[in-house]
Amino acid sequence: MLEEIARVLFWLGAGEILARLGVLPFPGPVIGLVLLYGNLLVRGHLPENLGALADRILQHLGMLFVPAGVGVIAYLDRLQTEIVPILAAVIGGTVVTIVVTALAAEHFSLRAAQRHPEPDRKVQDVNA
Repeated sequence: MLEEIARVLFWLGAGEILARLGVLPFPGPVIGLVLLYGNLLVRGHLPENLGALADRILQHLGMLFVPAGVGVIAYLDRLQTEIVPILAAVIGGTVVTIVVTALAAEHFSLRAAQRHPEPDRKVQDVNA
């Protein structure tokens, strides 16, 4: 387990260094995750302890929402004064996301149907 913690922290650190140097225009954790994935591809298999580490981290995922909740409470007065623009942004963004997703799904399903048309199915009369 300790080896897998070191592996994750190593690639996270490497991603942070690359992000801070400006090598790639992505956040450090994203770069680190891609590097970890590349490392696992080179190894050819997923270590069992890495899966156990991921399970343990996911058990405590709810604690990551505590800072966000504290931030909401800390800025509650500001949120009360700005509630209308915040709700407009959240609802508007949600509607735009749903509409764009529906249009994209329809577009891609039509393209897939054009590439792979279903064969004509003839109805057979069972009495004949």
